[in-house]
Amino acid sequence: MEELTRRIWTGRVSPESTVFTETPESVAAQLEKGGGAILFDGPVAIGSGRWVPVPGPSGQGRWMEIKRIGVLEACRRRGFGELILKALEQAGREAGAEGAQLAVRHDQVRLVDFYAGLGYVLADDVELTTPNPRSPPPIGMRKDFRTNT
Repeated sequence: MEELTRRIWTGRVSPESTVFTETPESVAAQLEKGGGAILFDGPVAIGSGRWVPVPGPSGQGRWMEIKRIGVLEACRRRGFGELILKALEQAGREAGAEGAQLAVRHDQVRLVDFYAGLGYVLADDVELTTPNPRSPPPIGMRKDFRTNT
C-alpha cells in the first residue's frame, strides 16, 4: 500500500508532504491500528486509503481519521475516491467509530467541496495523528455518523 500511495501522490502534492516519508513499516502500523482499502481494476491496484482510530471532538467518543485517499491519475474523475471513502467509513462504523475526521492539504482546496458533498463539514479543531510541520496547516473536516449517514 505504501508504494501505491506514493505513486498516486507523486506530482500531485508538494514534495514536502509526509506521504514521501512513509515507509512500509509506518503504513503497516497505521493499518494495524485501523484499516485500509485498496481499489482494483482487474488485477491492478488503482486507488487506496486508510484510517486510524482517534478521539472524537473535545476528546469524547471513538472516531476515525481518514488518511491518504487517492486514485492513480489515469483513473480519476470516475467516482473511485468516493467508493474508497465509503469503504473506509463502513469499516470505521463496524469498528465502533461515531464519526470521521480528515484534513485537506492547503494545496488541494478543491477537495473541500468534494468532501462537503459527502457530508463532511469544516472543523477548525481537528487534530491530526501525523501533522506536517513543514507545510501550512490543512483544512480540517469531520462527519458525525450519528447525525449524518
